[in-house]
Amino acid sequence: MKKMLFFASFLLMVAYGSAQCINGTKSYPIYKDGAALVDQMDSDGREIVRIEYDLVFDKKESFRNLSPDWEYTIVAFADDGVEDLDLKVYVYDELLDKYTEVADDNSTESYAIVTVKPSKAALYKVDVIIYKFKEGYTAARYGLMYIHD
Repeated sequence: MKKMLFFASFLLMVAYGSAQCINGTKSYPIYKDGAALVDQMDSDGREIVRIEYDLVFDKKESFRNLSPDWEYTIVAFADDGVEDLDLKVYVYDELLDKYTEVADDNSTESYAIVTVKPSKAALYKVDVIIYKFKEGYTAARYGLMYIHD
């Protein structure tokens, strides 16, 4: 198992070459930012139903089934190497066999927030998009949370 993890890490380093990420290989800073958000949501009586953290070089996709019983707030945040992060949310239409955009955040911040009130239970796709890195950076760590009251 350790050999597979080392090999996978090695392949990622080769594939992405000299990607520059704030804080180098340290993950704790983005988790610390997320912990503050979790604390805030708990204090506000809101429920986080999914949290994910990952690296992003341009765009990442996340999928989740959402219910019409809830209104969801989807929050993404990135490390300090990101200047502009956006979210786009799509619902999957089984009849048409395609995704249709239902919400987006077009701010020019290193975080994004969208609200989605599903009209039916369905699979949703969320795109986390880095439109602009700060000078010298080509990769980032991000956190993504799905929240409801």
